[in-house]
Formats: sequence, C-alpha cells, structure tokens
Amino acid sequence: MLNKLAVNQYVKMVKPNDTKNDKRMEVEYGVVLNEHDNKYDVMSVGFENKNGVFLEYSTNVENLVQTYTTQETAFDEVKENEVRRKMDRWLERNYK
Repeated sequence: MLNKLAVNQYVKMVKPNDTKNDKRMEVEYGVVLNEHDNKYDVMSVGFENKNGVFLEYSTNVENLVQTYTTQETAFDEVKENEVRRKMDRWLERNYK
C-alpha cells in the first residue's frame, strides 16, 4: 500500500463494495493528475470486473476525475504489464 503518490503514476485503488450483501472489494485503475495538500486528483481509466479482468471506462462516465486521500482509499502501484499497456492505449486515445 502506498502512502505517497506521484503525478502521472498508475495506481490501483481498492475500495470496499457499497452493496450491503457483497463483501468483495472494488478495484479501480487510474492515473494521478495532481497533488495538493495530501489530496490526489485521480482520473479513473478502468476497473476489474467480477472475474478479475481489466475493463476500460468510456470517456463519458460521470466523475472520471475524483479527489482521494491515502487514508480513505488503499493505493498500490499497477504492476501487471497487460493492464499498464491497456492504460497506456486508453490515455493515448482519450487524454492528450
């Protein structure tokens, strides 16, 4: 788990699922855009479905960029090469 994030870092965010009867964790992937006062603006790129497969978000998704602290969300560096490549392609196509 990361305590400090860097701008342009690819991150994996792990959050508890909001559904009452579902104890699985939600896994989202994003890139850090800005840092201010230990708060980080993270643009979500995709997520893991229930089978653990990375799926990209459409660019018209609400709240694509959100602000997080390292206390409210568990962050880890994206280490899976396939996911990093998919994130690279998504950013090339949608964020210039």
